[in-house]
Amino acid sequence: MERTEGADAPPAGRAGSPIDIAIDSIRPNPHQPRRQINENALMELASTLRTTGLIQPIVVRAGGEDGEYELIAGERRWLAAKLAGLTHLPAIIRDVDERAQAEMALIENIQREDLNPIDRAVAYRTLQEHLGITQAVLAERLGEERSSIANFLRLLELAEPVRILVRDRKLSMGHAKLLAGVEDSLQQEGLAELVVGQELSVRNLERMLAGDLPPVAPPARASASASASPSAHLQDLEKSLTRQLGLRVQVRAGAKKGRGKMILHYGSLDQFDQLLERLGITSE
Repeated sequence: MERTEGADAPPAGRAGSPIDIAIDSIRPNPHQPRRQINENALMELASTLRTTGLIQPIVVRAGGEDGEYELIAGERRWLAAKLAGLTHLPAIIRDVDERAQAEMALIENIQREDLNPIDRAVAYRTLQEHLGITQAVLAERLGEERSSIANFLRLLELAEPVRILVRDRKLSMGHAKLLAGVEDSLQQEGLAELVVGQELSVRNLERMLAGDLPPVAPPARASASASASPSAHLQDLEKSLTRQLGLRVQVRAGAKKGRGKMILHYGSLDQFDQLLERLGITSE
């Protein structure tokens, strides 16, 4: 990317038009709410920048030291530009204090469609606390429904393993909202694992919580005894039964020789009915 003459003169940037600034003079935004960045997408953006340069300017504010800047918006573009080996970036300089910088960064990230639900929820909470406003006022300022803000904030009540599944988009927002209503964290985790493992729909999870489907046992904890883990023979048996039945099967040996249990997991009532039919059982 070609740098224009007088690129280091800040007045033009402060007036609203972009100027080129040295990429090494830019520091990350300490208020950045985004916790995850897709590495593959970042590499793809870097490849594009090597060819076309950066078209959309980043937004910065003057840093504490002379000649340095802090990011307000455009972290992905800045990181990709560094990977692409660019030395200067077009930037718009804003005369804002740290409080305004935090607010602008949060709002910019909230408005991005690819922000995962947990990071969005954290951004909402941070912005609400930062501004000292209610959910209703926050919703009005962002142009969103208050119920939407409340639903996202409820995700922060989920157990940490469940939040990770939501952050990784293995659980949908619909699943997450239902699980947030489950007070017991172990039960939350058990249900989340079942949803992911059996690819349960939101409707089936709702029916399970309503008592229309059998409840799920909480997940085994790391402190459980080694005997709880199936042997290689039982694992092979589980795989064979799973293939034949088309359902996830767990076989567990009991404390006494010759005893144990077999657990059949189904993901829908249709699967349950098919299982009963194969077993020759007629439901009343």
